Amino acid sequence: MQERIRALRPRGAVILVGIGGCGGAGKSTLAAALEGAQVVSTDEFWNGSEFELSRLEREVLGPLGRGETARYRGFDWDRQRPFPDERVVRPEGVVVIEGVCALHRMFREAYDLRIWVEAPRELRLERGVERDGEAARRTWEEVWMPMEERYIARDRPRESADLVVDGSGGSA
Repeated sequence: MQERIRALRPRGAVILVGIGGCGGAGKSTLAAALEGAQVVSTDEFWNGSEFELSRLEREVLGPLGRGETARYRGFDWDRQRPFPDERVVRPEGVVVIEGVCALHRMFREAYDLRIWVEAPRELRLERGVERDGEAARRTWEEVWMPMEERYIARDRPRESADLVVDGSGGSA
């Protein structure tokens, strides 16, 4: 995959890669495996009650698309408040935007490459509960997963992907 990304002809000095998929599919793992990439998670644009995708567009994708440095304050999920320090993303090399809503229709055209990570529901739930604890199972089953299903039905992010990757531990 590294070779495919490096072979892209970016629109500017930065190669923008969007990695979407449901929670627990393996998006963060894939993003972390892209050596040298600057990674921005859509989870950082949660405000305590909803995702602020317009802020992701305004503070990250917009500036990077203009060849400018992006600056934003991410969300600390443990403390349920914004981090005090600003994150900086330089307009150079590979920048990955990863998260459930990374391939949202409002900014998917900004990417040089769109990747969807696929994994079975049961595995995703198992990974989510492993990460967040057994107490989070009900939230995963009754809130997060149904919300993802509505998003997928409405936005069809998988169909917008240039590449679909098996996040279950199988081959790409």
